[in-house]
Amino acid sequence: MRVLMVVTPVSSHLQPLVPLAWALAGAGHEVMCAGEPGAVEAARAAGLHTLAIEAQPLPADAPPPAPARRPTGGEPAAVWEPDWEALAVRWRARVGRVLDGYLRFAREWRPHLVLSDPVEFCGPIVAGALGVPSVVHRWGTDVLTTLARGPARAALRSVCERAGVAGGLLPDPDLLLDPCPPLLRHPRAAPARPVRYVPYNGPGSYPSWGPLRSPEQRTICVSFSAQTIERSGMATLAATAAAFEGLEGVRGVFTLSRARAEELGALPANVRVIEPTPLSQLLRRCTALVHHGGSGTGLTALHYGLPQLVLAPPLPSLGVYAERIAASGAGRSLDPGEQRDPEAIRTALRELLDDRSYGVAAGRVREEMAAMPAPAEVVAELEELAGPRIGVSRVAGSRAA
Repeated sequence: MRVLMVVTPVSSHLQPLVPLAWALAGAGHEVMCAGEPGAVEAARAAGLHTLAIEAQPLPADAPPPAPARRPTGGEPAAVWEPDWEALAVRWRARVGRVLDGYLRFAREWRPHLVLSDPVEFCGPIVAGALGVPSVVHRWGTDVLTTLARGPARAALRSVCERAGVAGGLLPDPDLLLDPCPPLLRHPRAAPARPVRYVPYNGPGSYPSWGPLRSPEQRTICVSFSAQTIERSGMATLAATAAAFEGLEGVRGVFTLSRARAEELGALPANVRVIEPTPLSQLLRRCTALVHHGGSGTGLTALHYGLPQLVLAPPLPSLGVYAERIAASGAGRSLDPGEQRDPEAIRTALRELLDDRSYGVAAGRVREEMAAMPAPAEVVAELEELAGPRIGVSRVAGSRAA
């Protein structure tokens, strides 16, 4: 079976799909990750076969990612509403600059199915144009997959028509995979096939600077994505560093590039900055996590049963994760207005460490994750989905020669 992976040029969107790609390759299937240079570089580092897609320049007037509008009022799981009009402009611009390259390669390589992340609409369009199944793999706590379907169909109708998609409509996925554990799942997210989240945070070496866990001192990891820092600046990180002042028996380990570390200035004695390292190698040695609300970061912490404090900027997927982690009881979140206040952060950290209920709830989520089907268990379902094309017998489960 040939599987074409189509992902946005953001490594955090690719990484949740990597364990499934490994499982497919381990079962003897061909996996090709096609994308722009950012996606290709990250996929190659994960040991995947890759193809760089030629992209037209992004229009100079393409709007930046729009802040979300958070509804006021009651529900703890209220939906953060994106600016759909601004997103529609970005979707059309991005799909238009890369779709021809995807279609040219796909028609030559002839995949049996196409695997993509929730906001890489080129994947379903390519699948629809070729008449093969489309599989969408969520990255974690997600309602955008559900909410974006209508706006994306309207925005990309003309693109789908030009590509030859039947009916000129963005196809619904034939299979939607969801690594989000039930306790974190958004109530408005469409039903999906569960698949276990397996931490993959990029390549790297085991940290050699000694153990972090000790009876005398608890360690809190602080990790924000490079994209979040680029968009939102260093003010929240600086306030978080200052919050460690006066926290007895606690130390903070910040993962930051050397250049960004210099922007923090003078640090409390119990704060240490290290170069970015795969969180799966670091968090097993920590007590809690502070982060920006990325599902991959948060689910990696929950894989180890760690409670977390989320300081999410006003972006839809990050805000939804912050609300769901608080609703699950496995962590806390602070609103943007409190995220630059060291005292508010210090109070939240003390509560996270001293109230055992957060750790207990994180342990419950960890158990849910462990009970979900492993990526290798999903491979057979993908084989059946592509069955008529690859000679899979639904009865015997055998492959034709």
